[in-house]
Amino acid sequence: MPKTLTSPTPLSVPTVAAKLQQFQRQRAIVLKSRIMQANRLQAVVAGTLGYQSNMPEKERLKKFAEASALIKQIAEGTADHPLREVIKTTLVGINSFDALKGDLEKEMVRLAKQLPVARWVGQPEQRGFGLLFLAVVVGETGDLSNYPNPAKVWRRLGCAPWTCGGKTLMGATWRGGKEGKLPAAEWESFGYSPRRRSIAYLIGEGAVKQNFVSGEGADDTEPPPASPGPYRARYDAAKVLAKAKHPDWSDLRCHRHGMLLATKLLLKNLWVEWTG
Repeated sequence: MPKTLTSPTPLSVPTVAAKLQQFQRQRAIVLKSRIMQANRLQAVVAGTLGYQSNMPEKERLKKFAEASALIKQIAEGTADHPLREVIKTTLVGINSFDALKGDLEKEMVRLAKQLPVARWVGQPEQRGFGLLFLAVVVGETGDLSNYPNPAKVWRRLGCAPWTCGGKTLMGATWRGGKEGKLPAAEWESFGYSPRRRSIAYLIGEGAVKQNFVSGEGADDTEPPPASPGPYRARYDAAKVLAKAKHPDWSDLRCHRHGMLLATKLLLKNLWVEWTG
């Protein structure tokens, strides 16, 4: 259980932001450690089921799925395996990381409730974001008042491109290397973090799947219709426009482009609300 750092006395915004940064650093370590243990366990069990690294991808994925199913059955006590005790012992560690992550997130939400923007986050138009995402974003960015404009927040969370050698590409594209590679000095100046970009990606997913605002029904028996919130609407419009302007783009690329623009709009609005 993490040490509770909240105080009955309301804390200043910079203090809350600093504490959230501290908790988010711990949370990131817990998540990474949990993923490493889970992946290692899955790989070990898959090896006992005939997994080989030179298998076609479809067969490799099938073996990993079989391993995951078997691990679940062993945890439930409905299957046996020569490595049963090793698996159960490893699961104790994985479950401990899950519990620690839950404790950290509860404390982060308690802190986030003290921020002036917490009321704004709770409005129906912000549905799909929530206090935990607010806590995580501030944990990665710190006090948003330190950013002169929302573009700096976008860059911090991996939502802005980087220009080098006449090419302007997103961080993931530079990282892939197919369009060219960034020199080490450029990477340092860019400050791109795949972990922070994954957080922004999850924000976009929430905007696409949950950012709907309920309206008023025709009567008490009819459920009120839901209309797209500002971020879902941004996603819808951006996806349609991308397909029209770039007919060669795949549906997946248009989808991700729309998610990116929805995320940037949400982060911009958060910065505006934070800075007043």
